[in-house]
Amino acid sequence: MRRLCLSLVVLALALIAGTAPAFGQAAQAYSFRERAVIELKNVQTEIVSLAQAMPAEKYTWRPMPGVRSVSEVYLHMAAANFGLTALAGAPPEPGFTFQGYEKSTTDKTKVIEQLNASFDYARNGIEKMSDADLLKPLKFQDQSTVGDMLVHIVAHAHEHLGQSIAYARMNGVVPPWTAAAEQRRQAARPPQK
Repeated sequence: MRRLCLSLVVLALALIAGTAPAFGQAAQAYSFRERAVIELKNVQTEIVSLAQAMPAEKYTWRPMPGVRSVSEVYLHMAAANFGLTALAGAPPEPGFTFQGYEKSTTDKTKVIEQLNASFDYARNGIEKMSDADLLKPLKFQDQSTVGDMLVHIVAHAHEHLGQSIAYARMNGVVPPWTAAAEQRRQAARPPQK
């Protein structure tokens, strides 16, 4: 039985080793940093388009007392991008402080500017990190390395994108990318007779 198991393991390894050159390419390294930058760019595109679609008078709207308003959610995302990326090792954004940031403005134009600036800051900071930087120890909540913090930054942005989509729909605003997809589907349908 041992010989059979050993033979199967050797055969499996030989097959794996034998097929690698058949594909004609060397193994490519995976860059988590590059993926994080792409994800942040994607979420930035969606959240900014949603923020632009929300009427300015809805920036103070909140679904109930005691929870963040529309502008507070957007600024919470921006604060996380500035603050958490700095905690991960990027040079701090000059003049940024967490204290009072979420309530600093309800002006639609200023909020969108802060969203864009914060995502640009996070992406640039992450792009400048090395692979070795991702393994550096860090202590923040349950993150123990810089790499853990990058996962948290991306997940946090998507979490609040989801919240913002719910806020928008509760106010009759369809996310722009959903509206565009529906228009493409409608245009592709043959005329109804």
